[in-house]
Amino acid sequence: MPSRRFAIPAPSTARVSLVVALQVQERDGYVCVYCGDAPGEVHVDHARPLAHFPATAPPSTVNAPSNLVTACAPCNQAKGPQNLPGFAAMLRGRGLPAKAVTGMLRAARAATRRPLPNAV
Repeated sequence: MPSRRFAIPAPSTARVSLVVALQVQERDGYVCVYCGDAPGEVHVDHARPLAHFPATAPPSTVNAPSNLVTACAPCNQAKGPQNLPGFAAMLRGRGLPAKAVTGMLRAARAATRRPLPNAV
C-alpha cells in the first residue's frame, strides 16, 4: 500500500506591533487573563496561536485584537501552541477545578470581545 505523503504548511510568523501590544495590555488592565495575576512584566498572547494559522494568513487576521490577550510568562509558556479549549483541557487534566477553568475561559473570551483603547 503506498504511503501518504503531505507537507505540513509553515505557521504564521506575524508579529504584534508595539502599539497594538500596549493597547491590548491596557485593555486587559495589565493583568493575565488566564490566572488573574498582575506581574510586573506581561506578554501578549494569541488566543488562537500562530501555529494554527498558515504562513499566508494576513497579519491583520492573525494579530486582530479579538485574537490577542494579556498573559503572564508562566501562563503564556504553559499554553504554548494550544488554542483556548486545548489549554482548558490541559488545565483540567492537571487537576485544576472545572470552575476555575471555566472562569479562565470566560475571562479570556470576554477580553477578546472588548475594544482596544484609542491609540495615543
